[in-house]
Amino acid sequence: MSSMSNLLSVLQIHGTGLADRSLRLQPGEVVAIDHGKGRKIACTSGVLWVTLEHEGDDIILEPQQTLDIDENGRVVIEALGNSAFKVA
Repeated sequence: MSSMSNLLSVLQIHGTGLADRSLRLQPGEVVAIDHGKGRKIACTSGVLWVTLEHEGDDIILEPQQTLDIDENGRVVIEALGNSAFKVA
């Protein structure tokens, strides 16, 4: 399966509901979450680069770090290495 196929599979999972999902990303893979307000992203392994639509600075999450989304906009998560995270 190609890297693009993996990415499309992840995006389809997000489209069906995020609650308590645990996802793995390969380096460079990206996931976008629309309307993320009220969700929490928890990095469980690796390193994640997170961009919030209404924020000026990007955020780096490492294992055991979490991010509460308090604005309703697009959230973009990119893996900087083999990474895993949960969305609640």
